[in-house]
Amino acid sequence: MKCKKCDGLMVLQSFFDHFLNFNGWKCLNCGRIILKKDKGIEFDTFSVFYQQAKCKNRS
Repeated sequence: MKCKKCDGLMVLQSFFDHFLNFNGWKCLNCGRIILKKDKGIEFDTFSVFYQQAKCKNRS
C-alpha cells in the first residue's frame, strides 16, 4: 500500500497503549498512521435492524 501523503511504503502494524489497542497502517517515510478498518465489525445496531427490515419486506 502507498501513502497518500508522500507515496511511501505503508506497513501493517499493531499499536498498543495503556487504554487503546488497534491495528493500522504506518508509512515508513513520513510516519503517517491510518486506522485499519475491519468491515466485519462495523455493524451498529441501526444497520442490523435496517437489514432485518429489508429482509422482511422481500417476503
